[in-house]
Amino acid sequence: EKVIKKARMINENSSKNNHGLAYMQCQLSVVSLFILGVYATMKDSRAILKDGLFQNFNGLAFYSCLNSAVGGLIVAGVLKYADSVLKGYATAVSVVITGACSTQLF
Repeated sequence: EKVIKKARMINENSSKNNHGLAYMQCQLSVVSLFILGVYATMKDSRAILKDGLFQNFNGLAFYSCLNSAVGGLIVAGVLKYADSVLKGYATAVSVVITGACSTQLF
C-alpha cells in the first residue's frame, strides 16, 4: 500500500506543470504561424509581394475566422466547466449544429 501511494504521489508531482492553458496555446500558435509563414513564402511569395498578404480576404473570410475563434472559446469553456456526460452531449449537439450551419452557408 505504501508503494502504491508513493508512486501515485510521485506521478502527481511530476505531471503538474506551472504553465497555464493560455501559455501552451500561445506556444502552439507561434509554431503554427511559423510553419504556415514558411509554406506561404515558398508557395506564393510573388503574389504576396505584389498584392499583399490579405488579398481576396473579404467579409465572408473574416466571418469564417471569427466563427472558428468563437467556437474554440466555447469549446474551451465547455471542457473547463462541464462534467463528462455534458461534454458528450455538447459534442453531439455541436456536430449537428455545425453540419446544419455548413449546409445552409456553404
